[in-house]
Amino acid sequence: MAKNNIVNAGYWFTQTNAHCPISKIDTNLYTHLFCGYANLNSQTYELSFSDSAKPLIRHFSNAVKENNSKVKTLLSIGGDHASADSFAAMAATSSNRASFIGSFICKAREGNFDGVDVQWLYPSCAEDMSNFEALIIECHNGVVQEAKESRQPRLILVATVFYSPYINDVRYPIQVIRGALDWVNVIAYDIYTPTSSTNETGPSSAFYNPERNSSSGYFGIRTWIQQGLPSKMIVFGLPFHGWAWKLESSKKHKVFSPAQGPARGQNISMEGLIEYGNIKKFIADNDANNVPMDRSFVIGYTNFGSTWIAYEDEDTIKLKISRVKTNLGLNGYFVWNIAADDEHHSLAKVVDASGLDQ
Repeated sequence: MAKNNIVNAGYWFTQTNAHCPISKIDTNLYTHLFCGYANLNSQTYELSFSDSAKPLIRHFSNAVKENNSKVKTLLSIGGDHASADSFAAMAATSSNRASFIGSFICKAREGNFDGVDVQWLYPSCAEDMSNFEALIIECHNGVVQEAKESRQPRLILVATVFYSPYINDVRYPIQVIRGALDWVNVIAYDIYTPTSSTNETGPSSAFYNPERNSSSGYFGIRTWIQQGLPSKMIVFGLPFHGWAWKLESSKKHKVFSPAQGPARGQNISMEGLIEYGNIKKFIADNDANNVPMDRSFVIGYTNFGSTWIAYEDEDTIKLKISRVKTNLGLNGYFVWNIAADDEHHSLAKVVDASGLDQ
């Protein structure tokens, strides 16, 4: 059972419905479930949904609450496929922000969601960050006012943010975040990918990084805390996917070995992303070389031929949660994403069993 006094969250996406329908989610492993993504209309700055996503999002909350009435649901807006330019334009004026806020409140209530998750990935200049500050203040004021008028519990308000409080030397407005949001989801993964680190393999979800300390989840979280964000407002991200690089030489297959961008192969996306269930299959089918735990980075990696994959498994997740509990005192974790786990929910069960409040 998921614990009650901490955030144990998972993301589910409408595009994964074919192989991971809502009915397959083990809701007892989670305290909070995020459903995504709502899109942002670049003309009206209101939420929009594809025809296929609309009925799934409308149905999501009621469906998962049939199995676990205590689980909280949040509508996730934006995400990695959304246009950062559209978010920047929306946040640039008070009228655009008002359209956005009114729309997400309406859609969240219509879908019986308990909250919303704003995923602007990422505000990346001083003007963007100033507008992000105005946005979250107005989001907070909007949900507080709506709760008074509707006499319903206030919508939970979350923002998903970069692993570090600095992007291009521009800092998130931490003092405002403290007052406006319930918590932040910190993306402590995808620090290295085959498209951002094309010439060498990388520890994609490095918890530590002895060679490049600032490029690690632990360093990023510590910096958030040092800059004034309470640890109990931080929810730590754990990926259920890995990244596949093409090695320059199959004889050099460690972290930071020479590479040539994303690998190509079965179940590997064009960008090199591969889900955990398919990583297990890759290892088994190829009898691949496998280092399930590199403690210097707290990642696993495997290779066969010219394909090299950095990933999380049960042991790396256990160790990360142990270190987070011991050293950081965070508010919990989220997993991205539920459908990428294997058919036995192996990673989700390990995460839940290792829960931060034990």
